[in-house]
Amino acid sequence: MFHRLQLNIFCVLFLALFLFNAALLHSVSLGVVLLGLYLAVFGWELGGVLVSSEKAVLRWWIGMWVLLCGVLIVLTASYYLWAITSEVVLVSVLLTPAITLWATRRFKSRSLFGHAHDLWHEHRHRLPRLVWLVMAIVVFLFALFFTTLAGSPVTQAVRSVWERLPESLFLLFALIASLVFGLLWRGRERAMSLMLVCALLFATLSVSAIAFPIGFGFDPFIHKATEAYLAQFGTITPKPFYYIGQYALVLFANLGFQIPIDLADTFLVPVLAALLLPMAWYFAAAHITRKRGTAMLTLTGLFLLPLSQFIVTTPQALANLWTMLLVLASVPYLLEQEHPRLRVLFVAALATLLIHPIAGIPALLYFIFLATDPSRTNPRTPKTNRVVRVLLIAFACVVLPFSFVVNSLVNGQSLALNLAALNPLAWVSSLNLGVFFDNRFSPLLDLVYLYGRNAMLILVLIAAFAWIEYRRDLSSRFRALLLMVLALTVNYLIMSTLLEFTFLIDYERLNYAARLLPLIAFFLVPLLILGLGHLLMNAKGQPLILRACVLAGVVAIAVSTFYLSYPRRDAYETNRGFNVSQADIDAVHLVESMADGQPYLALANQSVSAAAIQEIGFRYYGDLFFYPIPTGGELYSFFLAMSESPTRETAARALEIVPQHGDVTTLFFLVNNYWWDAPRIIETAKTTADDWRSLGDGQIYLFRYDSPAQ
Repeated sequence: MFHRLQLNIFCVLFLALFLFNAALLHSVSLGVVLLGLYLAVFGWELGGVLVSSEKAVLRWWIGMWVLLCGVLIVLTASYYLWAITSEVVLVSVLLTPAITLWATRRFKSRSLFGHAHDLWHEHRHRLPRLVWLVMAIVVFLFALFFTTLAGSPVTQAVRSVWERLPESLFLLFALIASLVFGLLWRGRERAMSLMLVCALLFATLSVSAIAFPIGFGFDPFIHKATEAYLAQFGTITPKPFYYIGQYALVLFANLGFQIPIDLADTFLVPVLAALLLPMAWYFAAAHITRKRGTAMLTLTGLFLLPLSQFIVTTPQALANLWTMLLVLASVPYLLEQEHPRLRVLFVAALATLLIHPIAGIPALLYFIFLATDPSRTNPRTPKTNRVVRVLLIAFACVVLPFSFVVNSLVNGQSLALNLAALNPLAWVSSLNLGVFFDNRFSPLLDLVYLYGRNAMLILVLIAAFAWIEYRRDLSSRFRALLLMVLALTVNYLIMSTLLEFTFLIDYERLNYAARLLPLIAFFLVPLLILGLGHLLMNAKGQPLILRACVLAGVVAIAVSTFYLSYPRRDAYETNRGFNVSQADIDAVHLVESMADGQPYLALANQSVSAAAIQEIGFRYYGDLFFYPIPTGGELYSFFLAMSESPTRETAARALEIVPQHGDVTTLFFLVNNYWWDAPRIIETAKTTADDWRSLGDGQIYLFRYDSPAQ
């Protein structure tokens, strides 16, 4: 009873501070603290209702995840029915304590404060001095790592994050990983080790968020600008049918807790992945292996995953994270332990669909496979069950290509069918199942890519080993997972060979198919956990020298994953794109100043276009955005034509595509010094333009073309 009173007092104090900050103070720091408390306390209480039999950490992550799913669904519904406004967010936050108090009373779950009281008074496990020393060293190394990272901001145009960051980061990361994995190998200080794994994963995923203050990539700039527009106006016309799930979470942090959109968006996926993935993995591993020490040891397998999915916040990245969490949360249900209940998994699948359909549709299909599993269907209608099952599997194998065809018909986007790809040999070759081995006479880099190019194959082999070793026990229990792997593989083959996304620029046409490969890996994770548990426990019983070699190999994989998770420029790969630089932002403002309030078109690469979206927002002439978007749009083709031959005739033709183009008589052509054949383009444009400028010590050249009508 006393602990229930403590929860009531917390709710009152939380709401008082929340309202004070929202109405008067508008403090970002206080907002971050309040949001942390909101997720920690109410997530814990909700987890106690949903999975009361689980241990502390295991119930907390599910409660927090479902709480976020609930916020996401409510705000998305509000968006489609009306708008996402500060009032809607305020009501959502104010109702959360009331709903939490009702649920905890209704289901008689144990309060966080009661658990904290028991933890404080129970017999404490004394940590050996060596463990304290290791933890102190790890904390010191983490501080040094993040200080080094934050002290090296990158504002110049670079192809790879590693071009400007100190190499000492790799040494620090390797030392931290060695000590953290050593604690996992020990397997005793589980709560502390789990927190250190969360910190290590955050270190892996946060490089671009911390080291690139302007921003990283291209898509995040578009999404941040959309979120800023929604924060101001509450809605967009016409309303899109996807991405709103991410926007809802960012606006929840911004409108409710006064956290700037740029900060909330930048760290949304890296922070949630670092917090939730290790706990969800441990949750699933504890049920699969049934030994908590073994479950802790399998956490090293996190670095076998394609972690590059989570380094920036995009709807696809967030939806991939939600799919991974859905798979891990479903493990007790697969093992017939019944919690969390199927309705909780449905809420998560629906939330994933509201974030991004490429991950959301498979997530919803996975839920349907779980709900229609033969072991749980009506035994009186076996023939009907089999027919429905076969039809469902067939539909799952073509659902994503079919959805793209429907979307292209609705939106008028062009798709083509490559009937020559209806060849089994072409399908097999597109899987790229061969072993990669190459030598570029750089031993460390060769080893990194030896792992990186074979990472998917390694994951599949470990999963296959687990299936072969335990197939008698798993043939029925993991059936839904294997069906999803089969369905996604067929979808991938169709989208990578048969469908041609002709509305996209050439080098992006395989992008949609490639997004399915991480999803296939995620549905193999329960088997990966089982296989790793078996292999690592066997290794743990070997002589010291062999155990040390295994630990060194695991650390090497983690460091390789750290390096490979970001765009690279090395002997094996050269990233095509450049990040947005300060010179790009200065160029956008210079163009705006030279236009002097008059409408204009600008031809530039995607980095400058991203800077324009961030600094100016969305400006359209009819359906034409005033900067080119490099996804096959007509304006981008004129930028490529001007880059080939910067003439006044090409500039005039570009102005003619503007609806009511007589009102737009000025075109700006921007050339970055890193662009292919930039010296020739710049010298030629100087002879054809009406005016030109350079800025950033020649980093960008700006050329102005005025139509004869002006």
